[in-house]
This record gives sequence, C-alpha cells and structure tokens, in this order.
Amino acid sequence: MSVRLDISVACIFRRTCAGAVVLLLAGSCAPAWNAPPVSTPLMAFAQAPVSRIERGYQIHQTQCAKCHPFEDPANYAPAELAGEIMPVMARKSKLDKADEEAVLAYLLAARRMPP
Repeated sequence: MSVRLDISVACIFRRTCAGAVVLLLAGSCAPAWNAPPVSTPLMAFAQAPVSRIERGYQIHQTQCAKCHPFEDPANYAPAELAGEIMPVMARKSKLDKADEEAVLAYLLAARRMPP
C-alpha cells in the first residue's frame, strides 16, 4: 500500500510541475514592446554619434534584455532615465561608465521615436 501511495504522489507531483511549466511558457510569450533597432528614423532623434547609439543598442540586447523586456523609454522623463534608472541598472549589469552612457544615449533616442 505504501509503494502504491508513493507512486501516486510522484505522479501528481510530475503532472503539477508539467502544468506549471506550460503556464509559465504561455505567460512568457506575451507581446512586449520591442527595442527599435538603430535605423535612419531612430538616428533622426539621436543626440549622439551613430557608433554610440549602435553600441547602446547592442549592450541593451545582450545585457539588459537578459533580465527584462524592453520598456518604452517614453514612459520615463529624460532626467529619470539619466539620474535614477540607468545608474541602478548599470550597477546591476556591471556596465562601465562608457557603456552606461551608450545605453542611455540609445534610450533617449528611442524615447523620442513615435510609437
């Protein structure tokens, strides 16, 4: 009787875990605002050289996007991005000052693009 009970518990546990994985995968497929690539329209709003904007985009895609989806920077004031958000995120991502400034330049350009 004990062996049969252990098998049933194991079966229920496996099914519960499988269900949780399916729910998590479905939730992670929710649409998100995509980071706009460096393009002529984006560069029209940039106040930094193309090389810095491209570097900021690359860093965002490799470092920032590992932890969270792209958030529309238009939801934040430039001072908030520069003074509050980027310093915290750069520290968490272990970015040096040049890379932090590149990501900020990219976000400020993307912030001004029309939706």
